Amino acid sequence: MERFKELIGMAAITIFFSLLTWGLTSSYFEEYDLMSAERKTETVASIVGTKSLFTPPAYHVKIEQPDGTPSEELYRISKIQAEELTRGDEIDGYSTGPTGFSTIRDILMDSMFYLVGIGVLGFLAFCCLVATILSIPAVEQAEQKSAYKRHVKKKHKKRKKNMNKKKHDTGWGIAGAIVVFFLFFAARFLLNLFRKVMPVGKTETEALIFDKYSYITYRKHEDSIREFTIAFDDQDGNTIQVIKDVTRNTFADYDIGDQLPIAYNSSNPYDVFVRGTSVQDIFQALLTWEMLVYGSILAVSGFVIWAYYDSRLKGKFVKRREDAQ
Repeated sequence: MERFKELIGMAAITIFFSLLTWGLTSSYFEEYDLMSAERKTETVASIVGTKSLFTPPAYHVKIEQPDGTPSEELYRISKIQAEELTRGDEIDGYSTGPTGFSTIRDILMDSMFYLVGIGVLGFLAFCCLVATILSIPAVEQAEQKSAYKRHVKKKHKKRKKNMNKKKHDTGWGIAGAIVVFFLFFAARFLLNLFRKVMPVGKTETEALIFDKYSYITYRKHEDSIREFTIAFDDQDGNTIQVIKDVTRNTFADYDIGDQLPIAYNSSNPYDVFVRGTSVQDIFQALLTWEMLVYGSILAVSGFVIWAYYDSRLKGKFVKRREDAQ
């Protein structure tokens, strides 16, 4: 009876996650009508980089509107496209309506929540389905029979010890997988921090501020936005346009028409940093929720790595002591 209840419970969980996966997939296709999407080509009006306080730059284009002016909306492109495209070039994308246009990166980034959710829920549904099948008495008996081995008491003790070790290693394996995911998520932050503090490989110049934007919010878990749109000439004489996030202190010190002292990565002019960072700028950056998230991720990852090596060192010490006895 207990086995039957377990089977029913696993089947119910499988159906539950399957329905969630189906519902999220259905909602995704309703939100992004990809089935009716058609290829569309637009003309590039300008290349624009966006650079936040904590991550490397992203790349966008503005397209020409029917009246010949650049669009207000930015469309995502890759770094390679940003290096290859120039004004007047054609860019391929997709349209789901008479006036809409999206690049493939727009579609992927805008639907990231759906794609991650569908992947996670689909994986859970698959795991539950496997567990349900293995809970069927006939399947379980066949599995146990195929895995059955004769063993004496001594071997049984050894197997029990190995099972405990296996469970211990499995726990660390799960923790390691979480740490790898955390570090992958924080990799862009670490890369940006390295480039920020690295004293070489950067070119100093002055950038003209020709637009500014701010969005001040007092909501919990949401950061205010302050950004300058700047333009400058790189080493090759190309005019580079970047929308740069800045701190509250920097935003108050400069205005449209001012020259902003910057340093950019010599191999990538869109990777811009504001020069003359003050203690107040650092303090304001540390108080953002984004910085809190990255700091927490790195702190947890560091603690798990330290705990793992500490456990290994203690295990080696105990083993040596047992061998000495």
